[in-house]
Amino acid sequence: MYIAFGRRVVDTEEIKSEIEKNTEFNVLKDMSKGTKREDTFAYNLSISIDVLNGIIRDDYNIDDLSEDELFEEYMSLAEELATDMEEILPEESLIDVKAYKWDLSDNDIRVVVAGVNEETGEGKLKDVMRRLITQLE
Repeated sequence: MYIAFGRRVVDTEEIKSEIEKNTEFNVLKDMSKGTKREDTFAYNLSISIDVLNGIIRDDYNIDDLSEDELFEEYMSLAEELATDMEEILPEESLIDVKAYKWDLSDNDIRVVVAGVNEETGEGKLKDVMRRLITQLE
C-alpha cells in the first residue's frame, strides 16, 4: 500500500521489509489500511520471548522475578526496542508504540507501531493508535 508521507509517497511493503531485515521483530500484519488514513503506516509486530530473555539476563536473574514483574519487563522492553526502530523508518516520522499482549502460544510479545509524518502531528497519531488497539482487542 502506498501512503502520502509529507511531500513524498512511501510503500508500506518497503517499511515492512526494513523492519524485518533490521530488527528482531516479525511483522504479523500491515495495519496501514486499518488506520483509515492515507498518510499513516501501522504494523502489528511480534518479538520472541527468547530474544527478550537474552536482553533481560544482562540486568536480572529471570528466576528471581515474579510473573507480574516479568510481564512488565517484557512489555516495557518490547516497547523500548520498537521505539528504537525509528532510525530505520522514513525520515520525519513520528511513531507511537504500544505493547499489548504476551502470547503464550507463540511465546512472544505483540506490539503495534504506528507512524505519521511529523507535519501530521502527535494528536492524530494518538487517535490512530487508540483505533488500532481497539481493533486488536
